[in-house]
Amino acid sequence: MTVTSGLDETEWSVTLYHEVLEAMTVACSQPPEGVLVFNEADFERAGYAAHQRFGPVSPDSLNRMLQFYEFREE
Repeated sequence: MTVTSGLDETEWSVTLYHEVLEAMTVACSQPPEGVLVFNEADFERAGYAAHQRFGPVSPDSLNRMLQFYEFREE
């Protein structure tokens, strides 16, 4: 994954939330139904919502976001 340089903290967080959620949706053999219908704009909105809900991106906040969208460990 490549992220554009020069992003402020908020845009960095939003971008990582967005890209991780999108990547998990594509990579998962059975993604949660709620994300199956997401398009690019939905992933972007989800990134902003995750930043507001979980704060700046971190490993812990990424895990909480994925749990929120009902991704489960197999």
